[in-house]
This record gives sequence, C-alpha cells and structure tokens, in this order.
Amino acid sequence: MNIALIDDEAAILENVRKCVENEIVPQDEVNLSAYTRAEDFLQEMEQGYEFDILVSDIDMPDMGGLELGRRIHEEGGGPYLVFLTAYLEYAAESYIIEAYQYILKDDMEKRLPSILRQLIDRVKKEKKQFRMIGTPTSKVRVYYKDIIYIEKEKGAKYICYITAHGAYKERISLKKLSEELVSEEFILIERGHIINVSHIASMKDGMVQMDNGARIFVNRISFKKIKEQISLYRGNL
Repeated sequence: MNIALIDDEAAILENVRKCVENEIVPQDEVNLSAYTRAEDFLQEMEQGYEFDILVSDIDMPDMGGLELGRRIHEEGGGPYLVFLTAYLEYAAESYIIEAYQYILKDDMEKRLPSILRQLIDRVKKEKKQFRMIGTPTSKVRVYYKDIIYIEKEKGAKYICYITAHGAYKERISLKKLSEELVSEEFILIERGHIINVSHIASMKDGMVQMDNGARIFVNRISFKKIKEQISLYRGNL
C-alpha cells in the first residue's frame, strides 16, 4: 500500500509523517512517501507510480492541494484524498472534487489517525477484490475498484472491461460474469453493460454518465435499480 504526504512546510510535513506512522502497523505493509511540492508528487503519478491514499495540505505555492485534487479527479482511478488546512473556507470546495475527508490542522492529531485507519482497512479490502483477465499464459490483475464499466456488443464473443488504466477483454457471458463479481459495486443492466456504481458521475433522463465521460442509456426500470444500488453501496461504506 502506498501513502503519500504533501506539505510545503518541512516542520508540518514531519508532524504529519509522525501522526501517520503512529497509526501504521507492520501488517499494513505501507510504503510512505513525503513531498514538499505537489508538482513532484504529480510527476511521479504521471510516470506510472500508483498511490492508494494521499494526505495533502491545501494552501501551497505554485500548485495547491485543490488544484492537485482536480487533476487527479480528471484522470480517474486516483488515491483517496485527505486534505489538511488551517482555513475552514476550503471545506466546501474539497467536497466538490470528492475528497474523502477535510481536516483542520488544529484537529489533525485527533481526527487523522481514525480516518487513516478507516482508509487503510478499506484499501486492504479492495486489494483482495480483483479479477485475473487474459489467456492462461498471460494474465493481468484488474482490481474491482478500477473497473468503470463492462460492455459486450451484440454478437461479440468477448466482453470488454473499461478501467481507469485501459481496456481488457475476456471470453465470458455478461450474465456469468455478473454472478462471479461478488461485490455491491456492480450492477448488470440492459444493452450489454455491467456498471460500477462507484464510478457514476451523474444520472439524468435515462442516461448514466460515468466518470470517464462515457454515457450509457438505460430504461426506466434499470434507472430505478441503479439508484437503489447506489444507495445500498454508499450505505455500506
């Protein structure tokens, strides 16, 4: 598990590091990275290094935490975001870009450990939920959380996984696959799709827009089922 910390003030960054290290136990198998510039962290992400959790200051020179969060959100499939700041007015905007939590620095020692433990346990659970896709001699591990949706064109022999990291194919029926994907994130809908409700960006007038920009049109019954599944999924988080 990879956790990143960002703060432009070295002394505060060290305090955050100590706070995080106090919550980590050996069984978590955490690799901790610290940065004083958001640009350095973003560069590593763009080079393919994957992070599971990001704890970042908001008010930084050059690129602030909110701008970094927007960049990560636009790419999709990024780490869970936890923002730290001394300024209360940033809270509303941090929720717009789907930050997991917003913590005032004065409350950090009280709130960050429990929030971090929740996220570490969630990431550990997610890393156990994956599917091996490919041929018997060449398979890739695809995590459930990275699957945006799955589609099968009429008459096609293969289904296609659309993920945050690319597309993958597998020869299996959507019905059988939906039975094997044991997770409340997924729902089988008509028109040859299984969608991951955690990747839904918006729903309106029979159209579901995923967070990668794809639009999937569904009938009224499926639209209702999707809403119910979203409520179930979010209620269990």
